[in-house]
Amino acid sequence: MFKIFFSFYVWFVISLATIVLAPFFVIVWLLTVAFDKRLLILNYVANYWGSLFTILVPGWDVQVIGKEKLNNAPKIIVANHQSQEDILLLYRLGIPFRWVSKAEVFKIPIYGWLMYLKGDIKLLRSSKSSIRKMLIDAETVLNKGNIITIFPEGTRSKIGKLGNFKEGAFKLAQNAQVSIVPVIISRTGAHFLYSNGIFKGRHKVVLKVLDEIPYSEFKNLDSKEFSLKVRELMNTEINQLNNTNE
Repeated sequence: MFKIFFSFYVWFVISLATIVLAPFFVIVWLLTVAFDKRLLILNYVANYWGSLFTILVPGWDVQVIGKEKLNNAPKIIVANHQSQEDILLLYRLGIPFRWVSKAEVFKIPIYGWLMYLKGDIKLLRSSKSSIRKMLIDAETVLNKGNIITIFPEGTRSKIGKLGNFKEGAFKLAQNAQVSIVPVIISRTGAHFLYSNGIFKGRHKVVLKVLDEIPYSEFKNLDSKEFSLKVRELMNTEINQLNNTNE
């Protein structure tokens, strides 16, 4: 019974926050789009909106480590992906960023519409032309001084372990000559949602920002080789965190 009540409360918080804040989001866009070309104000509002969920839901214990390493300089954040909760958690980093997200997400009522407003970048993974357009759009966003966040696995890991990395984020970093910041998320996948859509209760999640990797360290590397190095680094850190939290 508690599981059903808790899950109902979570869905209520998500629905209420989305419905209440969506009009405010649109108003902020209308008031700032003319002078805030990078949409920084709107993206800060998105951070607040996304953070509300993990703050308002009792039992979702979120620890953010290394947040002080981040600044607003253009970069690519790469994070592992285990569940929908990861999306909400990354807003807790507190810096304005744009998502590179699969096209299906943009079709979600309200949330997808707001993604268009805040300048997130759409990707149709099965289309080579869409991938090329994504790389062009993302490089343009980076050249304007913005931050981009990408899940290099391309989709959620179904087995709770770090999946293979696609090269896109790393090739993009080389083309735009920006740094890469790995961020690891521990204990979301199996601890977040039952297969029937009911939310699980108390669980501790760790969001850890690793050291920034400057462009100078990988500019001469093959993008595939570089992606493997970053994956190995993140996998080691994830295993350490998982062992610590057990």
